[in-house]
Amino acid sequence: MVEVRTPAYADPLDLLRRFVPTPLKASYRFGDARVVVQTNDFSLLPTASPAASPPEISECDFEWILVRDADATGTLYPPMVLASGAVTIIQMGSACLLGLDHERRELLAFIGSNVHPRTHQNFLVPLLCRLMNEGVASSSLSQFSKAREECDQ
Repeated sequence: MVEVRTPAYADPLDLLRRFVPTPLKASYRFGDARVVVQTNDFSLLPTASPAASPPEISECDFEWILVRDADATGTLYPPMVLASGAVTIIQMGSACLLGLDHERRELLAFIGSNVHPRTHQNFLVPLLCRLMNEGVASSSLSQFSKAREECDQ
């Protein structure tokens, strides 16, 4: 198996990792929504069919920024949700932190190095799609928890 390394990002002035480069960019269609995904790790690009048109932020319905965080370790835990107005934060242990701005239609996710690409594709991407399409619904999160537990066994 070929090991894929994520470029190291160590800026002591950017403790919150606000400026992590996400040079990989692709456009997807999930249902009726057109999503532009930016990331720093090929394995975080969804395996869905890409949208027919080239990725241009101005034309998308939603923007996802998925950052592979080499310093975040551990496995996924059941989601803990904090919703306040137009912003929703979801923490799944130290391995995953999601921030969703409903008004700006942006999602920012920090995904730890121990989150396997299969887990990302099979469980996180569907969760992101549900969050994008439905908003945060407790039923969606409980379904994710059950599916994640089955994958870990």
